Amino acid sequence: MPEERPVGVRRLAGVVEVAGHAAVKEAARDWGRFSSALQGDPDVRSYPQLPLEVDPPAHTAYRSILAPIFAHSAVHDLEPRLADVARELVRSFADRGEIEAVHELAVPMVGASIAWAFGRGGDAAELVGWGQESWETRSDGSRDGSRLDAYVNRVLDEAVASPGDDAFSAIAAARIDGRPLTRVEMIGLANLILAGGRDTVIHLLAGAMWALATRPAERARLRADAAAVPLAIDELVRFFSPLPRMERRVTVDVEGAWGRAAAGETVVLGFARANHDATVFTEPGGLRLDRRPNPHVGFGAGPHTCIGLQLARLEARVFLEALLAAVPDWRLTTGAEIAFVVIEGTPVPARFEHLPLVTGA
Repeated sequence: MPEERPVGVRRLAGVVEVAGHAAVKEAARDWGRFSSALQGDPDVRSYPQLPLEVDPPAHTAYRSILAPIFAHSAVHDLEPRLADVARELVRSFADRGEIEAVHELAVPMVGASIAWAFGRGGDAAELVGWGQESWETRSDGSRDGSRLDAYVNRVLDEAVASPGDDAFSAIAAARIDGRPLTRVEMIGLANLILAGGRDTVIHLLAGAMWALATRPAERARLRADAAAVPLAIDELVRFFSPLPRMERRVTVDVEGAWGRAAAGETVVLGFARANHDATVFTEPGGLRLDRRPNPHVGFGAGPHTCIGLQLARLEARVFLEALLAAVPDWRLTTGAEIAFVVIEGTPVPARFEHLPLVTGA
């Protein structure tokens, strides 16, 4: 395969990045000084994602609406269904001997998982058909949220007219302090659960397949010991950091070893850099799939810790278990091109556009 060159870390121009494991965790927990009450992705949406883009106590109220959807018991009950999805997908790879792993494995695994997790299994094909990104990229490079918005509005209309036992009916029926939610609140909650766990988990699954394609000894070890897979998943989350950074608005003047920001300015919490902090992780640039302990912040920290982390871990686990069982050996096709970014001196694969794989060592 051709030489793969780091392309550099993408930075948000003019925005200070809070860096370092301790500083990022402290800022993520300190919502009084580092407020989440700001809306991201203004090019594709005009409403906040809830509860992600509000602070307590509103955050607590909105999160409680979603909590039953992502409860341990609810996620546990999904395992047989998601395992079936994974086995069916990887069987195609085993039978054909080659596959484009992003769009033929990672995307359908995540799209189907979301559909079943939210009680809309019949919508799996539609969600898979969106492709890799929640926000569709136009030919001119701009982004379009109309496809996602149309789906959200349709399922909410159905939930209001004919409530069922799906996640959107729970959102439509929810109350805060005795009042029903506004339509904007419903959309903000529904948008978050659909978009928040799509692109990130697709990147995680693609990263896992790339990592094991290039590490045959680790692949064989995990195949021989399925109990080691959950530990490996946490290390993959740390290494790839699918959500590399998140914005906060500082409410007072703040200063740290990472720099300073004035009240009202926006900073970004550097989760990826925190996950590669050499003061916390031995050989942070190495992908050690048996790393323990592993205090990564790949799912965030503080009150905004990812509410769907159990679902993400389940998707990754059943997918890797099925893949390892059905396909003992796989590798990148000759000439496969992978773009890299550099995180704290370590080249890490960026968002996978394509990942062509073939069976055989």
